Amino acid sequence: MVCSFRHHRTRWALFAIVVSWLTIGPLSIGPLSIGPLSIGPLSIGPLSIGPTSTSAQTIDHGSPEQSVSIGIAGNFRVGHWTAIRLQQAGPEQGFANIHSVQTEDGDGVSVEYVQANQQKTSEAAARSPWAYAIPGSQEAPLIVETSEDSPANARIVTRFPADTASSNADSTREVPLSMPWIVSLGEPLGVDAIGANALLRRSASVAVSNITSADQLPDRSIGYDGVDLVMIGGSGLETLGRMNANQQHAIQQWIVGGGRVFLMLGESLPQMQSAAPWLVDLIPTPDGRASETLMNVQMDPSAIETFTSTQTLLTPYAGVNLPKGAGETIVIGRTNRRVSTPVAAEYVVGFGKLTVLAADLDRAPFADWPQRLEFIMQLTKDLVEPDEPALGSKNRGTAFDDLAGQMRATLDRFPNQRRFSFSVVSLIVLSLIALVGPLDYLLINRLFGKPLLGWLTFPLIAIGMSAFLVLQARPIAGSSDKDRMPINRVEFVDIDSQSQQGESLAWSVLYSHDARRLNLSSVPGESLDQLSTNVSSILTSPFGFPGRSFGSIQVTGENARLPTYQVEFNAEDSSTLGSPERGLNSNMIAMPLAPRSSKSIASRTKFQPNVSNELVMYRRGGSELLQGELVNPLGVDLLNGMLVYRNWAYLLPTRFPAGGRIESIESLRQKNFRRQLSRQRALESSTETQLWDATMFDDPGRVAEMMMFHDVVGADRYTTLRSEVLSSLDFSSLLTGERCLLIGRLAQPFTQLQSLEPNPEAKADPVTELEAQNLTLLRLVIPVEHKRFSY
Repeated sequence: MVCSFRHHRTRWALFAIVVSWLTIGPLSIGPLSIGPLSIGPLSIGPLSIGPTSTSAQTIDHGSPEQSVSIGIAGNFRVGHWTAIRLQQAGPEQGFANIHSVQTEDGDGVSVEYVQANQQKTSEAAARSPWAYAIPGSQEAPLIVETSEDSPANARIVTRFPADTASSNADSTREVPLSMPWIVSLGEPLGVDAIGANALLRRSASVAVSNITSADQLPDRSIGYDGVDLVMIGGSGLETLGRMNANQQHAIQQWIVGGGRVFLMLGESLPQMQSAAPWLVDLIPTPDGRASETLMNVQMDPSAIETFTSTQTLLTPYAGVNLPKGAGETIVIGRTNRRVSTPVAAEYVVGFGKLTVLAADLDRAPFADWPQRLEFIMQLTKDLVEPDEPALGSKNRGTAFDDLAGQMRATLDRFPNQRRFSFSVVSLIVLSLIALVGPLDYLLINRLFGKPLLGWLTFPLIAIGMSAFLVLQARPIAGSSDKDRMPINRVEFVDIDSQSQQGESLAWSVLYSHDARRLNLSSVPGESLDQLSTNVSSILTSPFGFPGRSFGSIQVTGENARLPTYQVEFNAEDSSTLGSPERGLNSNMIAMPLAPRSSKSIASRTKFQPNVSNELVMYRRGGSELLQGELVNPLGVDLLNGMLVYRNWAYLLPTRFPAGGRIESIESLRQKNFRRQLSRQRALESSTETQLWDATMFDDPGRVAEMMMFHDVVGADRYTTLRSEVLSSLDFSSLLTGERCLLIGRLAQPFTQLQSLEPNPEAKADPVTELEAQNLTLLRLVIPVEHKRFSY
């Protein structure tokens, strides 16, 4: 009896080892993947490279007097492009030229961002001191290597900081997605104190980058990735005047590409026109030269007093005569001569918005005004107010709380990938327990009476079960062969006809059953050749990060055995576009893929569209409806399209051919756009709305539609999910009285992900054929004017 107990105790120990091995075996469970790479929609990777201290350390032959500056005035976001500088102290002050930045991507794999080769410049001093990389997680390692011609060649090892709670106001801080991030050129006007409470030891709920020097501003628009608002006032004139051409162009491109700016113009107007005419010219005026036509006027403060319901009377102040009939007026006032004029207005600039206040809040009589901060918060609406806890936190059906997580789970489904529900895996584990436990004991000990026979039956059961699981984990036969790699892609193409701005975001998810190393690059597709005249940049980089947004976690050490890969920048002269900034392209070199794993990649493209800037639609007087004819100005067919103006959607034919014409837009079927998004239908005596299913992973078009107009349908009140990771895709704010959107699907992809031949030095596999399932959506922003038609 004792011998039997010892044998079974040994077998139970071996059984525990087998079960532990099975938990990292090659099984895919629903939207989760149990394997050496991922749990949830993102991978598991290490966090253990580099020292734990946030202070820079110098190894090799670097100088200890060098410090790494991260982000904009110390603020950055995980998963977004981040500007990095290496500043020198001591006798050789200045900024060193950075050759590469090494960190970890969202899957925990080490990645090196090799900066653009700037040897075309005549002098080393003319090179940009900024480098750009994407931190994949909190406390991710950061290794900065300088170029050979730097004054002190060095290799600095440090880390990205963890969060704002453990950082003081003067250190580098990671800004969470739920916290607004504001860049202030001038005094922050108390915005940096919103939510702070000294008695409760509560820090501010808004992250503010207070710019005191032009050197703190990045020289490329990707350096502003993740910024919610830029505040510019009269106290920031010196900083604006010291910005170089690249820094000016970076802010301008960020605004046109979807950024938000709060500009204060009052008595400081002449200085602003001299220091930053490019910024003042963003205000739309009849002749298009706002920096020359705007002038100072004396304003009556009664409109501001009424708007804020203040009990403190203000004295007349110097304002600006903002143009009438343009933009959306927030506050209408009058001058001392009783002439009505906008006090605050909001203008659409490309894909972004410019909020202009005809007053200097950092000067009298507003400098000591008690309601100044409240006035700013009302003008900027919800941009400076932290969001309430998302309803998605109450949704227990999914591990993610953002629409990006649902899209990631949708794209991470491939025809050659076998998936098993959690119940099936539970039955497999229970069957194994039953086979090596009670059944083995009853059959071997009680029926046969030979306990030593268990030493033979136990390994046979374990080997047989393992062989069965390995066979079941094979790719589905006939769906893909070894030399082909499936890719699921969704692509958003946005064109603004007035500003001649074009941008696209392609989100690709690759799946590999076998281990691979690939060289990847985004190249123009068939639609891009027909819709653009010039491509300024195509950035290809890893996408995603661990956290609630994607429903994933990151564990130390799992991906430490995966080799380092590179994101290699190539700077090309874009002088043909009239831009002082060089075009920026990037490729992914020797990117590793573990067996039975997926990888998420983003490709961002900027181009000049092949659309006339004289394109315009007309509004019917006294209504929110359009009139006149509609012509497809694109060089491609538009599928399942619609024309959206305010809250009305005009449903187009299934195929709207290139150059096609609809004589009267009134002949099209009209539908409430909000009801169209929520799939609401009218019954006999009520309406029925289709509830949003956060576990829907088989309709990428539906998820993409919700990402493009999340606020229109009620945001998280409808979906129970946030839309913060890709909030720039939400064009709800562009549905104003001056803009309409032509929306549809393209038959051919706009860009394509291509496998490249490996360099002799790169340890990558030969060219792999990529099988892409593409969904390409296009949005064309068209100006709307009011015109009286004669009949």
